[in-house]
Amino acid sequence: MRYAKGHKLQTRARIVQAAAREFRRNGTDAISVADIMEAEGLTHGGFYRHFKGKDALLVESVEAALGEIGDQLLRQTAGLPRPEALARVINFYLSEEHMLHLQSGCAFAALATDLARFPVRRRAPIARALDHYRLKLNSLMPGNSQAERNSAFDVLFSSMAGCLMTARIRIDPERRKEILQSARKFFIAAFCAPESHGMKGELCKK
Repeated sequence: MRYAKGHKLQTRARIVQAAAREFRRNGTDAISVADIMEAEGLTHGGFYRHFKGKDALLVESVEAALGEIGDQLLRQTAGLPRPEALARVINFYLSEEHMLHLQSGCAFAALATDLARFPVRRRAPIARALDHYRLKLNSLMPGNSQAERNSAFDVLFSSMAGCLMTARIRIDPERRKEILQSARKFFIAAFCAPESHGMKGELCKK
């Protein structure tokens, strides 16, 4: 059967998107290549026309997931003053919506504990993807230099991911809300201070 031009690339993109969704939803070990292909109505054997193995797919799907959430945050904050933009990012990241929908959220918060157990050779490309994620959002961070903004990102996003994971562990909906609300309040006060940005503090109030 002859396929239309671009079919192979479209199929590969479908596989990556499905993997990014399912890995975030269920973890890296609970999902197999066969599960991902079946979810897309594709044959298991066809997978190897696109990827060498599950590791290659995992790396590409994490890269895609981080790129997706990074682009989403930039769209949500386009045109806003930096403190207000960062406050909006914090409010979204630590929202109940983000907490409940692992499959479409930040891959760092959804998969960090899984990825941390991988050997160095598997973590290296993931680490590079995280660096690209940080670079994409660098302009939203407080600081007078790129190094300072990088440090702010590392502390803020690692801490927010930890709070999000803690809230996800909780069973009581009210306790989940308390954790997220307290975290939002703390991080906005710490990272959107007017002295960090040279702008009015009112921009960060929510």
